Amino acid sequence: MSVVVKRYIPIVILAGLALFSAGDTLLLEPTYNSLATSGRSASAVISAFAVGLSVMLLSRNHARRIMRKRTVVESSVLLICLWSMLVVGFFRFVVYGIRPSGDYMVQRLFNGIVAPGDSTIYAILAFFIASAAYRAFRARTIEATILLVAGIVVMLGKAPIGELLWGGLPDVSNWILNVINTAGSRVILMSAILAMIALYIRIILGYERGWMGRGD
Repeated sequence: MSVVVKRYIPIVILAGLALFSAGDTLLLEPTYNSLATSGRSASAVISAFAVGLSVMLLSRNHARRIMRKRTVVESSVLLICLWSMLVVGFFRFVVYGIRPSGDYMVQRLFNGIVAPGDSTIYAILAFFIASAAYRAFRARTIEATILLVAGIVVMLGKAPIGELLWGGLPDVSNWILNVINTAGSRVILMSAILAMIALYIRIILGYERGWMGRGD
């Protein structure tokens, strides 16, 4: 009996909540829509507690790494940045009633810690994209050749030298971006939506149990 409860009760709860949320989009009944709105508010509260739990688990894992002398510098920097923002924001909200979104001190910490980190990551990412583009643009196959030609046309069309080489190059570049690129993006988006729907159906029917922390 316990095995049945552990295996099927979470699936029944998830399926009921999923169908309940889908019904809110399809039905126009005031009481039902009000309950659905309350359910979304409750899910926001649960998500906030989940974020708090994630912070505690993250802190515990990195504290263990520091104690075991593994990634000491990285884990120490992460914990200092994480808890300094939390402590300062919580203290100033409790004592002074200042919300973190409008607190100049929290914003200064954000601009002094997070913003430089973002700039560093994007700077490193630029070199990674350049190396990935070099590997992808090698014309070994027909598809790679088409990708190479399209990339060269778009880059030249957006550069000032492109119009000097040929006046119609910017128009061709815009056509590739606005027509071919948009069509490909929509195909990828529709494929992702269909894959997500298929995954939801598998979860509701009980074929996918990885979200419960086990694959049986």
